[in-house]
Amino acid sequence: MISMIGDAAVALSRWIELSILGKATIMLLIGLTVARLSARASASVRHLLLTATFATVLALPLVAWAAPALMIGVPASQTAESVTPPKTMTPQALVMPVTPSDSVPIVRTSWLALAWITIVRLVWLAGSLFLLLQLFVELLRLFRIQRDGIPWPERREFVESLAVQSGIRRRVEILMHEGILAPLTYGALRPVILLPADARQWSSAELRRAIVHELEHVRRGDWVIQLAARITCVFYWFHPLVWIGFRWLSVEAERSCDDAVLRGAERTEYAEQLLGLARRLSKAHARPALGLSNRSDLSKRVSALLDGTQRRGRAGLVMAASALSVACLLVLVIAPVRAVTQSSKEKSQLTQTISMQGGAKKRIGSALERALLEAAADGDNNDIDELLRAGVNVNCVVEGDGSPLIAAAREGHLDTVRFLLDRGADPNQSVQGDGSPLIMASREGHTDIVALLLDRGALIDQIVPGDENALIQASGNGRLDVVKLLVERGADVNARVSATSEIEADLEVQNVFVKDLGKGGSVKLIVAPTALTRKIEAIRGELKAAEEQRRTKQEWRTPLIMAERGGYKDVVSFLRAAGARE
Repeated sequence: MISMIGDAAVALSRWIELSILGKATIMLLIGLTVARLSARASASVRHLLLTATFATVLALPLVAWAAPALMIGVPASQTAESVTPPKTMTPQALVMPVTPSDSVPIVRTSWLALAWITIVRLVWLAGSLFLLLQLFVELLRLFRIQRDGIPWPERREFVESLAVQSGIRRRVEILMHEGILAPLTYGALRPVILLPADARQWSSAELRRAIVHELEHVRRGDWVIQLAARITCVFYWFHPLVWIGFRWLSVEAERSCDDAVLRGAERTEYAEQLLGLARRLSKAHARPALGLSNRSDLSKRVSALLDGTQRRGRAGLVMAASALSVACLLVLVIAPVRAVTQSSKEKSQLTQTISMQGGAKKRIGSALERALLEAAADGDNNDIDELLRAGVNVNCVVEGDGSPLIAAAREGHLDTVRFLLDRGADPNQSVQGDGSPLIMASREGHTDIVALLLDRGALIDQIVPGDENALIQASGNGRLDVVKLLVERGADVNARVSATSEIEADLEVQNVFVKDLGKGGSVKLIVAPTALTRKIEAIRGELKAAEEQRRTKQEWRTPLIMAERGGYKDVVSFLRAAGARE
């Protein structure tokens, strides 16, 4: 069962649309369940919970697209594992370069899967456009009703006094129109209350209850909430939980406003008024905005009105802040998550190590990681995106080639560098022998990439043994524009890096090798014991000689020294003018 759930999660994560849909379903289930369990709470509290739910579902696609992906490994079923390592592996196979065809096959989407997801996208888009057009027509009809509405100046002062009592400081316009049968409210900055044309014949008590109800909609901002929820339904038009949530949200909004009316009215009289308005609506079509009564849910509202045990009142600021904070936390945690398969075989493939001659253990990059690095070097963002969706680490390292970001920066692919950074690539990741993204971009003279990396937090004076730093590399290769940019951004023109640092790194590696041999560790040599002893002594002699060389001879590299060595007079002149010294 667990493996089936894991397989389903991985399958959904391969497509951003399905991933969003699955996460939206989880959030809707959580929100609707909590709202259902809060049956004894006030209607305003339930409405607040449902509002927070719709806010998370609406924000989910934006956060999912913008936030860097957070890869979560899940167990996969045996049938899902497609990687089958060879029964035996010879030493020659270990030291040969690993290519995509030699190891794990790169995950490619078949044309059938692409056709299927394309159809899903087109149907999804067509449905959303249709419902969006329908919503636009309803809003247009509503604004036409407002344009043709008749002001009721005799009751303006009465409405203003009720608005003040409700805590509303904005001006609320009141209009009458013969085309509507029940009161309704719309508008955010300039709210409008529309009343039926026969509202002149209503009693003062009936008019007061109707207007108090609509003013509560204005105070609560229900127009904006309802419109946002409707847009959410447009986007997820095929999801039944969205429409269930929208209906609940509408009912709780009406019940919250009913509770406001009951603070100054008798409940049975108000229930009779609702029944009278329901008979009016039996002749009407669906209304385009918030209103006083909804026939399909009238029984719930009347029952709630007559229930003396039902809690009433407004949701406080603390409750509102708590609900919205939890909603924000949920969407920020759930939206970036992507499930990837981590079977035991795949883990073994991704963590395989070998013993290199004269050195310590070195990691072999998997075929997928090598494919990602090659895609970055080629500037192929589509392949990069596909491989990242397949679960490859954006900060993976392939020995001898660096990281994807280093490769992209070295080859001068600005869009790819930005693409990788947006998906979590570390601008300060360094690989000995391959430098860092900033060092490689500076060495090759890619000024625009250097500027981008610095803007994204790259350390300007970062030193990588054997590759010095960005300014030294740019100076030593005559990249005047990069040198100027680095100095302008605050690079140290007198930075000094010892050229023996690379020797020290090699010494450390060989020391580890000798210790491993002496202890009979994981590094094995198929030789006779006496030959092994001679081999150890020879390596120790080499280490001693290298150590002596390090002590007696030390070479320093600075931007000025490297520029002079390369014969780049313009760079030398600039560095001297910037304060560089011998």
